[in-house]
Amino acid sequence: MIISKFKLCDVFEIPLYVDISFAFLLLIFVNSFSSFSYGVTAALLLAISVVLHELGHALTARAFGYATRDITISLLGGCASLIALPRKASQEFLTAIAGPAVSFLLCGIGFGALVFLPIRSEWVYFVFMYTAWMNLMLGAFNLLPGFPLDGGRIFRSVLRAFFSREKATLVAMWVGRVVAILLGLSGLHAILTGGSWGFVRILIAWMIWKEGYREYLVARMESSWEFHDWRARVSPPPYGGDGDDVEIK
Repeated sequence: MIISKFKLCDVFEIPLYVDISFAFLLLIFVNSFSSFSYGVTAALLLAISVVLHELGHALTARAFGYATRDITISLLGGCASLIALPRKASQEFLTAIAGPAVSFLLCGIGFGALVFLPIRSEWVYFVFMYTAWMNLMLGAFNLLPGFPLDGGRIFRSVLRAFFSREKATLVAMWVGRVVAILLGLSGLHAILTGGSWGFVRILIAWMIWKEGYREYLVARMESSWEFHDWRARVSPPPYGGDGDDVEIK
């Protein structure tokens, strides 16, 4: 059996894993900076920021009674795997927006440190400056309506005020696919023009396209279950029973 990820530790009783693809992210960062130490520092700052971003999702979901199986960081960023997604639209909204909120908080801390702390070390200055700008971009990127990115989940939670969960997911999926196409084209342009991060953008676009459809299938399946459950409750019980013995498997 090929092991694709390794456990680092538990954070707030949530297992934290590192996927082997994260090694490619380290290489990208090292090659993006003239200094090896600065490149590794930037990659580690990104990893820490992504973990805190995902903890924002996980701890908010926990507050609503939904547990997180684990958090994994990889080439494509981070993923908090919830055992079950919040059912109420308001809970989904708050859980989705918690991640970008943490990123923007880290951005504010970074810029605040640059303004108010007497920083004389070039390396310390780089840490705070990079933390600020990187978290600003991380928070802003995740607010794109590319379902199932955070922005797409926020968009779906708003749509649920007007549509069913299945219909809201369908609309969010197609809006997300438009975002995926644009992101993929920008990645292709970056590759052809010698820009950086083009390959990663294409991978993220593929993830948005694939995972958005998968979540739509889940929503459609849940809608079917709810329909059959409703039929079981309003239809005459089978075999002349009183209805309490009817179970939906």
